[in-house]
Formats: sequence, structure tokens, C-alpha cells
Amino acid sequence: MAFNQQHLATESINNFSKMDYGAGTQNWGVSAGRDGMMYFANNNGLLEFDGTSWRLYHLPNETILRAVLAVNDSLIYTSGYREMGFWKRKPSGELVYHSLNSLAEQYFSRNEEFWNIVRDDDKVYFHSFNRILLYQHDSIFPTNLPGFTNVMNKVRNQILLGVRDKGIYRLLGEKITPVVTDPFFEGKIIRFILPYKKDELMIGTASNGIVIWDGKQLQQWKPDWRPYFHENELNRGYFLPNGNLVIGTIIDGIVVFDKSGNLIHKYNHTNGLQNNTILGIAGDQFNNIWLALDHGIDFISTRNNDGVRIENIPNIGAVYSAAIFQNHIYLGTNQGLFSKDLSDPSANYTLVPNTQSQNWDLRVIGNQLVVGHNEGTIVVDNGKANFISRSSGGFAIKEDSKHKGHYIQSTYYNLISYKEVDGHLVMENIISGFADLIRYIEIDHLGNIWASHMHRGIYQLRLNDKRDKVISQKYYGASSVFGKEHSLNVFKVEDRIVFTTKDKLFTYDDLNDTIIPYTHLNEHLGDYIKAHRIIKAPDHHYWFISSEKIGLFYINQSRVRLIKSYPTSYFKRSPLFEDFENILPITADKGILCLENGIAWLDASENDSLQTISNFAPQLRRLQLINRRNEAISQVPGNHALEVNYSHNSIEVRYSFPHYSAEPVFYQAFLKGIDQKWSDKSESSVFRFDRLPAGTYQLQVKATDLWHNESRVNSLTLEVQEPWYSTTLAKIGYFVLLVVFSILFQAWGARRTKRKQRIHIEKRERELILLRNKNLRTEVEHKSKELANSTMSIIKKNEFLLDLKQQVTRHKEQLGTRYPDKYFNDIIKKIDKNISSHDDWQIFETNFEQAHEQFLRKIKDDFPDLTAKDLRMCAYLRMNLSSKEIAPLLGITVRGVENHRYRLRKKMGLSHDDNLIDLILQY
Repeated sequence: MAFNQQHLATESINNFSKMDYGAGTQNWGVSAGRDGMMYFANNNGLLEFDGTSWRLYHLPNETILRAVLAVNDSLIYTSGYREMGFWKRKPSGELVYHSLNSLAEQYFSRNEEFWNIVRDDDKVYFHSFNRILLYQHDSIFPTNLPGFTNVMNKVRNQILLGVRDKGIYRLLGEKITPVVTDPFFEGKIIRFILPYKKDELMIGTASNGIVIWDGKQLQQWKPDWRPYFHENELNRGYFLPNGNLVIGTIIDGIVVFDKSGNLIHKYNHTNGLQNNTILGIAGDQFNNIWLALDHGIDFISTRNNDGVRIENIPNIGAVYSAAIFQNHIYLGTNQGLFSKDLSDPSANYTLVPNTQSQNWDLRVIGNQLVVGHNEGTIVVDNGKANFISRSSGGFAIKEDSKHKGHYIQSTYYNLISYKEVDGHLVMENIISGFADLIRYIEIDHLGNIWASHMHRGIYQLRLNDKRDKVISQKYYGASSVFGKEHSLNVFKVEDRIVFTTKDKLFTYDDLNDTIIPYTHLNEHLGDYIKAHRIIKAPDHHYWFISSEKIGLFYINQSRVRLIKSYPTSYFKRSPLFEDFENILPITADKGILCLENGIAWLDASENDSLQTISNFAPQLRRLQLINRRNEAISQVPGNHALEVNYSHNSIEVRYSFPHYSAEPVFYQAFLKGIDQKWSDKSESSVFRFDRLPAGTYQLQVKATDLWHNESRVNSLTLEVQEPWYSTTLAKIGYFVLLVVFSILFQAWGARRTKRKQRIHIEKRERELILLRNKNLRTEVEHKSKELANSTMSIIKKNEFLLDLKQQVTRHKEQLGTRYPDKYFNDIIKKIDKNISSHDDWQIFETNFEQAHEQFLRKIKDDFPDLTAKDLRMCAYLRMNLSSKEIAPLLGITVRGVENHRYRLRKKMGLSHDDNLIDLILQY
């Protein structure tokens, strides 16, 4: 059977939507860290994936990210819309952003966006379409570009730029020089520049294919692909560590070529990608492909040495059977019979006409493909399908051991006999004497037909010599050796009839004409004695299928050897169709497994690449110590034992395992000193241990895969300290407290007596103080009245003098020179002298100090810049006088009082909201 399986097989693809990673839909760039972490430039910030969980880091200004470059897992550069900077990891594991905008913003245009980042030793280049900013030694150096520049790539040890209409330029420091200029680049957009053979360059253009520069001239790479590249618009190019070339397009996903330029795979929305627009490509240390998409993130596992390649085939339904015939692969599904040319890697599956509806069984007999169909039996030759029987439901067809070249088929209702004539199958007749729903049939060396019912029991049928009539039958069900009717099927192993029961295997003892347990196989098959389907492969190989796993065995005489085992959970995203599992053996160790949404190519000769899981250990990503109020504090464990305070003796840890494949990884934990065995396998990498007693523990965590391969163990030593009340120091404290308590108790009686005496004395003192305070209050009230009276007298006197001054002033204005200035000035001077009389102030000050003890001295100490007039103002305000009442005391107008109060506030340092009266009343 000549066919190219490489082109047919679809590698395993994991789709991560925004619901999975918890960020924006668009992802513009991707970069792999050295320790296996993956980083994505997302619309909402920087995405980090550790193989188990996602974490989103927002930029301070919450702008979009366009590019990411992981130098290592502790230093990641990012850039985007008017933003450039780097992230550094704290000891706790979190990333902290450091923006370079303070250095670079002076060079930003209005809508500057930085789309590429390249690092060269200690230089980091941030590229926008019109300029490059070089970051070195905490400084930014701008370089203007010779034209619109769409791409910047580091090729070998030089930084190359793709300038539209011009060609390729080299950037060295801040200097730009041309490398490749050619008329070819006129009107073309360069999308990537990659190192090619020796010193050559591979240059990808958006719509004009890929060219190679050999140092002298440009030459088209794969000219036959140029129409495809033109139609689907190239956007990204990336060489994986193994040398494979990944080309990303805007319209049709990616294509992958090997080192020789041969197409390996093509991925788009029809075979697994979430979206066809590729915005970023990166490869990890295992040569897996990571895609930043216009809608989501996709992961393509290229680690294909596990012997499984799943081909997802949309829109054909559940696959029940498969066959290779005339260099085509045929798939019988519940929607029809589909075929694809194996010689054409780009071919799609097409429906074979007249085969719609359920197809149960495909088998190559002679020069024809025989199809057991819902409406009968079909033969296919040269792509054409014709019915040779209309008996509904062709389940299984077997060659009659008693009549070579003759075949017997089971259907929904009866058994049918066929014969092969010149390589073509011809229906002979319906076998009479028996009618039932038979799923599987086998014919032993005696010519007995063993038929397993679709739902219940096994029949043994004996035919007449013409093989057209059942002459006797036996039924084996609940009352037989099986002890039940359900889950009974019949197959052949090394020409012996074997019955599966999902519990153990049975066989037919022809010497005694009875059914007995198949002891030899039951002793050597292990868990596979629970298989419910057995399929013969060439060279004494057999596929055993159970609900939990699929195994390929070599069985020859007394030798029973397991070649390889596949867990059925491996296919959970494209599962097997329960109770209708099927495999097409291709060679002794290769086969095609039928799935609900496609097929899987199995190669048991390949070793499990995932055994390399044993070279890695889970990484501790987070450790929290939690108290009884569920308050957590994060810890950063070192190389020594972690000391845990007893008050935070509940521990929660989270691990990652960045050993990427399309298969799930399970985690197990074992806490030495507490656990008796490893925990059950869990997809969650978070473990919590509550209220650990004081002592030393060792926490061990390992990862396992579906194949039961195990990783190295991550060990963490924990020392939970004793509670403070159990320490030696605490016990010494208890003794000291006991002694002190005894002494204190003896002294308590004496203190109690003294206390009574003191209370009596204090009571008498309080009475004296109350009496003294009462007298003081009376005295203060008296002084306050005197102060108020004297103040009002001064106010009235000054009001009179002010009125008198105003009247004299009016007289002067009316009489003019008839009122001599000499007399006018003399009267005004005497009035002013009496208004600001020093004797009045002394009387006021004396009465004020008696009523408000120490007020003027205290406020003078706090505000030494106050003048005598300021102190008078403070005293009047302390008496709660209004501005109208204060004006005659100071001999000024009300407006003058307000101005004085304003100056006083400034000297006291009061703000607009502070109240001057409240401050003065505090003294």
C-alpha cells in the first residue's frame, strides 16, 4: 500500500480562546522564554503561560501591546502604542513593568506604534514604521529610517530592515546602510527576512512570494507556490530549531516546509486553527509551533514520536470503518462514504456518490472495496459505487473457512453468502433458517459460524453442506458459562475463537464442544482481558480495545507480548465512538483508528517521545502560608528548608510544567510525614495542606502523562515551628509567671488595705478640689463681668469720641479757613489720644488676664511675630466681640478690623478653610 502518511496526518492542536487565557481576542506577538515560559503581546497587556495556567499583566496606561521579546524568564521587553519598556521578575515570581517612556517619549510621533523588538548584546532596538529607537545604558538614541519599514529581523549577527519600494538595509548602531536594493522591491511590502543556506537571505513579501538573495542576485523560492502566497498574503516567517520553515498568512493559516523545501503540513480553520490570520509565530525548545492569532492563541505539537497523529476531518461525521484501496483512503461514516487521494497532500475528502447514510464496514476483497451499508452492500471500483445486495445493514463479512472464495455477511436481519468471481464479489443467496441482528461473526476451522448479537448473547450456527441453510443453533447467554447476555462479542486469535465479555476472555474447546475461560491469554494480557474488541493485524499482531486503552500485542503460540499501549483518554477531544471502536491494520505495527471527528494514524514502532518528561521536574510557581482567618502571605523558598510560623501553618502551592505537548499533564503530591501514598492524579497543579502540626516535612510533587511516564520530583522541605506556647522559653515563662503570681498574691492584700486608705484620702482631696474650683469659677465669672463692663465702657467712650471726631471734621469741612487748622488739629489730636488711651488698654489688659489667665503670654509664645495691636485684636476676638464692637476699641473702621483680621490669619499661617476664632478659643 503506497501512501504518504506524513501529508495526511494532522498534528495535535490546542486552541486557547480569550475565555481560556482571560484577555483580549487579538494577540500580536509571541516569544518563548529559555525556561519554557511563553509570552504573548495581547490587546490587554502581557500574557504569560507556564504550561498550566495563564496570567495577564496590564500596562500602567492599559494600552495595547504589539511586540514581545523574552530575553529570559526574568527580563521581557514589550512595546506597543506610544509605549516601550521591559518587565523584571520579583523573587515572588511576579513581573514588574519598567516603562522607558520618560526617556523615549520626546521622540514619539502622535500615533507612534512599535511593532518589532530586537536585542543585540546590550542594545535593544524598538522599531516603528518610520524610526528606530535604540535603548542602551539607560539612554535612548533615535534613528530615522530611509522609508516606510515594515519589518526588522536579526539575521545571524546583523540587524536587517525591510524598506518598502527599496529593499533590505543593515542597521549598525545608529547607522543604516543598504544591503539589497533591486527594482524587484518597487511597490512591494517586505514581511520577513530570515537566514537561509550559508550566507543567503530569505525575503518574504506580502503578495509577491519569497525570494532568495545569494549576495549577487534575487531568485524566486518555490515559484509554483507564488500564486498561493499572492492569493493568501504572507505575514510572518519563522525557522523552528529543527530547521523547518513556518510561513504564516493573513487569509489561510500556516504552511510548514522541511529543510529541503518540501511541504510537511498545512493548517487553517478547516483542520484545527481558530483563525486564519497569523499575527505572530514562535517555536519552543521542543520544536512546537505557537501562533498569535487575530482571534486567540493556537499551539501545534510537532512532537510526533509518540506514534499518534490525529487527523481532524470536519463535516464527515463519526467514522465507523476505514480502508486503503487503489491509493485512496476510504472512510465509512454515519453520513456516507468519503475518500481522499493519498498521493495528493492537498486533497480533501469527498463523498462517494450513492453512499449517503450509515456505512458500517469496509473491506477490500479481490479487486473491489466492499462496503456494508445501511441500505445493503456496496462495491466500489474506480471511485464508483454499486449495490450488490439490498439486505439492510451490512455489519461484518468473513471468508468461509469451508469454502474458499466464498464469504458470509451478517446484517440487520439475516446472513448472506457471496462468492468471488474474477476478483468481483457476487451475491449468492440469503442463508435460511436464521434471522437476527448480528454485529460480529467468525467461522471456525470446523465451519461453525459464531455470531454475536448486537445487544445480547452469542449463537453457534451449523450450516448444511451447501452452506445455504442453518441446520442447528445454540444460544449462549445468562445461563451459559458467560453468566450474562450483554457485552458478549466473538473474534479470532491465532485461528481460535475468542469471546470478549469486558471481564475476561473465553475460547471454544472444539474437542469437548464447549466454551471455557481462555486461561493462557487471561494470565498474560493484564488489564486487556477486559477488552471488548479484538482486531487481527499482519504477522501475529492483534489490536485489543477496552474502554480505557488500546493495545497492540504480538501473540504466537505461547508467546504474548505487549508492543504498545494507547490510553483512550488521549483521544478525548476526538473521541472513539463507544462500542463501535475500530482500527484498520495497515502493517504489523501501524493502523488507522476511527474517531468521532476524524481518524488517528497509529505507529507502534515509534518510541514515546514523551518519555523525555523524565528529564524535567515541575516548577514551584507560588507558595502561600495561610492563617486560620484565611489570610495568606506569599513566600519565596530558597535552597534551604522553609521555616513556617505556626500561626500560618496552612500551606498552598501551585506548580507548572512547561513541557509542552498536546497531551494533558497530571500532577501528584506526597507530603512525607503526613501522607501514606501519592495523591490521585489531578489536572490541577494547586495543592493545599491545612493546619500542619509542628515538625519537618518534605513536599514532593511530580507530573505524569497519559502513558504513565513520570517526571522528576520537585522537593521542598518545610519546617513548621512549634506554637509559641509549646516552646522551652514559654515553659520557663510559665514558671516565672507562677512565682511572680505567688508574690503578687501575697502583696495583693497589703495593696488592698493601702488602696482603701488612698481612696479615702483621694475622696477628701476631690471634695477640696471641687470646692476650690467652684470658688475659682465664681471668681472668673466676676472678673469676666468686670471685664465686659469695662470693655463696654471703653467701647461707648470711644464711640462717643469717634462721633465727636466725625462732627468736628464735618465742621472743618463746612467752615474751611474760618475754622483755623491750629484749633482743628489740636482737638483731633486730643480725641485720637483718648481713643487709643494707654490707660484704657492697661485697665482692659489687667481685667482680661484675670478672666483669661495666661492667654496673651501663650499666644505670644506660639506666634512671636504678633505686635501689640495684634495681641489686642486676639484679646477682643477671645471675648467673642464682633468687628463692629472691635472697631471703636481700636479706633478704626469695621473694614479696618476685617483687614486686620486678614493680616492676623496670615501671621498665624491659617489656610482659607481654617477658622481664626476656633484657633484663638483653644488658648
